[in-house]
Amino acid sequence: MTTDAPGQSAQLFLCVAGVLDQLRVPYAAIGAMAAAYFGVVRASLDADAVISLAGSATTMDDLLAALRGEGLSVTVRLGDESDPLAGVIAVEDGYANRVDLILGIRGMDSAAFSRTIPAPLLGTPIRMIGIEDFIAMKIFAGGPRDTDDVRGVLQVSRAAIDLELTKQLTARYGPNELGILERLLSE
Repeated sequence: MTTDAPGQSAQLFLCVAGVLDQLRVPYAAIGAMAAAYFGVVRASLDADAVISLAGSATTMDDLLAALRGEGLSVTVRLGDESDPLAGVIAVEDGYANRVDLILGIRGMDSAAFSRTIPAPLLGTPIRMIGIEDFIAMKIFAGGPRDTDDVRGVLQVSRAAIDLELTKQLTARYGPNELGILERLLSE
């Protein structure tokens, strides 16, 4: 699906997801799209996914070339050892629609890609981060909006959450994050 105006980051995401699928790069939609999928709708001007090039036959150069081949602009920012993100590939079209591809998150369980959920986006299936991984990741991100997303997901979708798995995944990010989860679960 192509874009033809600003405000169409979801359509751009479908294009990017198509490239990732074609290259067999594991990905999971995260951020506002995942929050909405789990019942907490909020506005966002971009779309986000975490990807894994580790163990893939696809290199970073292959991925960048494929995205550029779709007429997209790509900018790469690599993190250092103090950055919780390994890096970000910012993908934009000619209308300033944007998709951020996160190259990895410190503490994230690599098995998260095996727990993704097939989810519809504008009639097309994509891979959505699992709810337990989403909660752990949001707590690690730590901003007020992230905490509100977790609160909302716990209120709306608590029955669908494996709380033990959520605690295990959150503990991977650190004891402080596990404490925050425990507090949010007791609210």
